[in-house]
Amino acid sequence: MGSERESQRSSIHGRLEEEAYRRLRDLVVAAGGIDLDLYKDRVMLRRIAVRQRACESPDLRVYLRRVARDPIERAQLVKALTIHVSQFFRNPSTFRAIEHEALPCILSDKERIGARVLRFWSVGCACGEEPYSLALLLMEVAPDVTRRYSTTIYGTDVDPGCLHLAQEGCYPAISLKSVPARWKQRYFTPVGTDYHLAPEVRRMVYFRLHSILDPVPFGRIDLVVFRNVLIYMTEQLQERVLLAVHGALNVGGFLILGKVEGLAGVARGLFDAVNVPERIYRKHGRRPVSRRGSADLAGLELPMDIGLSA
Repeated sequence: MGSERESQRSSIHGRLEEEAYRRLRDLVVAAGGIDLDLYKDRVMLRRIAVRQRACESPDLRVYLRRVARDPIERAQLVKALTIHVSQFFRNPSTFRAIEHEALPCILSDKERIGARVLRFWSVGCACGEEPYSLALLLMEVAPDVTRRYSTTIYGTDVDPGCLHLAQEGCYPAISLKSVPARWKQRYFTPVGTDYHLAPEVRRMVYFRLHSILDPVPFGRIDLVVFRNVLIYMTEQLQERVLLAVHGALNVGGFLILGKVEGLAGVARGLFDAVNVPERIYRKHGRRPVSRRGSADLAGLELPMDIGLSA
């Protein structure tokens, strides 16, 4: 009899916790536009549990009441459910591969067809370190690019607070640990214990509030950096967002994923693998046809080593 009663209590408790989770999901959608049903349960539950413990809530129902009445905790929860881990030139080997394998192809195609527009996109850019890293890379390894091309680097994220910090361009020293010393001296100004990024670099990046689950606001993109976001999604959602990114890319455009991520669903057949260890892929399709004869890459040669630490 005792074990049966305990089983009933456990069942009731489980149903109450499930109902609390559903109501919490609705609050999160309303507060931050994040639909928990689209993400892996174990990841979301783990992050909710962190906030639950921080609030000293004994169970999810108590935590739900806290989130419902406390807008500050709602904001904290939304922030916990999104990823904001970044630094300049995070995974330097990826940026070396961009320099040596992606940029030459992109610039060669541009020269072949006489195009003068260059567009990059950093998805889930957090506080801007990644798109600014792309800007620094262009300015250092291909300085003629910024003079010969109309260059825009888009940085998008779901957190307006992070985007505000990105626009300010002020970073702690730890964020710069992979920036070559010469670049740090040239492009960053010490401000107390932080470093302020030079205006000419900041002008290259356009930040916008955007969720990758919403319609893509850009098109004709040459390179998309989309790292460490797919890993938190279900495979069905991975396929959906990869198709959206595919549609935004130019033919022959490059997609860079996180090192533990990969293509999903029908997207596997839409890209060529360029560098598997660095998760660099290239969109299938007809390569651009020259309108000017042979490509003239004078002044666009890229150096063999940009000095990024391994």
